[in-house]
Amino acid sequence: MGWYEEIYLGGIYMRLILKLFSPVLVITTLFQVFLISHGFPAPKPHIDVPLRPVNILLPGLLGFGENVGVNRAVPYFGALTGLDFGEELEKRGFETYQADIGPISSEWDRACELYAQLTGTRVDYGAAHSEKYGHERYGRTYEKPLFEGWGDTRPVNLIGHSFGANAARMFALLCGQGAAAERESTPAAELSPLFAGGMIARVHSVTAFAGPHNGTTAAGCVSDEHEGEPYLWYARLMNYMGSNRVVNGVYDLQLDHFGMSTHPGGWSQWPNWATARSFLNSLDHAFYGCSLDGAAALNRIDKIHPSVYYFSYSGVISQPYEDRQLPRPREYADPVLFWWSFQIGRGTGWIASPGPEWLVNDGLVPLPSALYPQGQPHRDFIPGVTKVEPGVWNLMPTVDNADHAYWCGGDFLRHDPDEVFGIYLELMERLESTYD
Repeated sequence: MGWYEEIYLGGIYMRLILKLFSPVLVITTLFQVFLISHGFPAPKPHIDVPLRPVNILLPGLLGFGENVGVNRAVPYFGALTGLDFGEELEKRGFETYQADIGPISSEWDRACELYAQLTGTRVDYGAAHSEKYGHERYGRTYEKPLFEGWGDTRPVNLIGHSFGANAARMFALLCGQGAAAERESTPAAELSPLFAGGMIARVHSVTAFAGPHNGTTAAGCVSDEHEGEPYLWYARLMNYMGSNRVVNGVYDLQLDHFGMSTHPGGWSQWPNWATARSFLNSLDHAFYGCSLDGAAALNRIDKIHPSVYYFSYSGVISQPYEDRQLPRPREYADPVLFWWSFQIGRGTGWIASPGPEWLVNDGLVPLPSALYPQGQPHRDFIPGVTKVEPGVWNLMPTVDNADHAYWCGGDFLRHDPDEVFGIYLELMERLESTYD
């Protein structure tokens, strides 16, 4: 490491330490935890806009939905802006829900959970899938659907941040063509309609905010020995959190089918470290889904649907320095994403960079991955000029100085809330232009 990088890192981390441990932040955090711990949040009230597509916000890795305790204090979509993007959209007449899907679950499992929530049924992960990955076939039961009338005349706009975009693509894939392996291994009477396919008319659009379509070099989880590696210890931590009644009431891991969590309000259970290892080795999780191999597996089976509208948003916070990319010290202040941006920009993430163009990044996802899924049709979209069309990824102009958390209002730059939320309003306007 050269002198420039040493000074660069030292200065930025000093500012981060001062910010992270400020008295105001500590007091605010403790107060939020106190509020969360006093009961589980009641389901949010929503507006009803009949015969119009409904917006479904899908959180990324480690994210949470509107009915999870922590969302009371810090909504995933809105975060540090002081706004709840879902609520703000509804104030303007756009019916919007923030789905409660597993924070570290695979894109397949997340898609199955979303389907159960949209239909008000029990989660069915599929007989073939569950046997292959070693977990229970069925998950939680949802007594009623997120909204009434999901169907061809009232489809959904899937809006995913980060890995939520991959979950959106998987959901559209299953709605369109279903799953042949599930149809072959399951009696017709027991088959989930999601695996039968033929429902692509129920999906109007797919929007990706910084989606790792082709994976990220910040994720390199493999099925080999994990002893002593960060992923294993992290899985054990997640197992403990999911098994603890108090913690799970605040942050719901939603890994009941793996035996790694309990339903919020249920009894605590002893964490099982062997279960954590089995979960990790299964590769049926978001860590693998975000890797280059995991994303490639999705890209091999995914296809773009001619009737669906696709939008992709990307950002960059790195800048050239000699033969690498470095995060910008003045504009950047998130400790975790700063470290990953530094590693990705040097080509020394969990795995080596596939090429120099992959050094450019937003702090977590290299730019070539955030633009569009490899092999799928795409085009540059110029706001106010380009006509919105289905069946192709409409690539919005890459935003400079926008890190990975920018798109859900979670960066430390404290961008003008109207600037970030304005992107969602512009998306709503573009979608409105596609309605009959």
